[in-house]
Amino acid sequence: MGWFSLFAFLIALGAGAFVGFRLYQRGLLTPVPRRTLHDMIRNIEPFTDIQIPAGKGPFPAVILLHGCGGIRPNMAVFAKLATELGVMAIVPDSNSFRGIGYEEALETVCTGAKLRASERAGDLHAALEIARQHPLANASQIVIAGWSHGGWTALEALALDQAGMPPASLDQLPPNGLEGVKAIFAMYPYSGFPARSRRMPWRTDIPVESLLVRGDTICDDLESVEVFNRQIKWGADVKWRYVERATHAFDEPDHHPTSSLVYDPERAKIAHTAFQAFLKRYLDLRQDSAD
Repeated sequence: MGWFSLFAFLIALGAGAFVGFRLYQRGLLTPVPRRTLHDMIRNIEPFTDIQIPAGKGPFPAVILLHGCGGIRPNMAVFAKLATELGVMAIVPDSNSFRGIGYEEALETVCTGAKLRASERAGDLHAALEIARQHPLANASQIVIAGWSHGGWTALEALALDQAGMPPASLDQLPPNGLEGVKAIFAMYPYSGFPARSRRMPWRTDIPVESLLVRGDTICDDLESVEVFNRQIKWGADVKWRYVERATHAFDEPDHHPTSSLVYDPERAKIAHTAFQAFLKRYLDLRQDSAD
């Protein structure tokens, strides 16, 4: 090897090592620990908030999957909207469970460096089992609602379940899978690479409804529409509508001070109405859930 070739090799080796170090720093090379479903439930249950409606039950349930920043004030709003209709709200905190704070989440989870949807889908399966085991929940009446990263997670779980593949955080696909899930509500979901929805079909028996933001600069709405149309061709039941003149996470009232995202209370009402209409469409709310 000549001096020039050796010099070029050393430069390439150094560049590769630097890239590898940066990827390691950002968590991209950190292996995802695989747990049994029992261990996942045991670990995430202390970080799962459950809001129970007034009345006797059993209640239908909705699992609320927060966005990449973690539990924000909008989760409490939507949980209340659910309990007003007699629906139990189950809200797992995927970030706190892993010791990820808000600032770290913005730098790592929101950039895809940590906690991608394929891993977080294990949290969803744990939350589903928590719902099934709750004495006041109707295990045959469950829906899932996800915001941004949470929407990605719900749709990822739909693709993984169809393929018979376990989430990256579980040692095997739970035997109950998505049993009892009636539908999924996806608020401005992420549909870019490496979302499996781009190349793998969803379960066709679980309808998906979505609210998208026109011109979304965080989760490209056009990518979501492309995915939705592809899934429809593969037999899925998918419907969506647009919220105009809004930013990503328009329903979240407490954005980071440096964020370009804007809370819009009037457009947030559109999301609130759509969410409650979704619950009424797919859950049996006829039981006497209020005293």
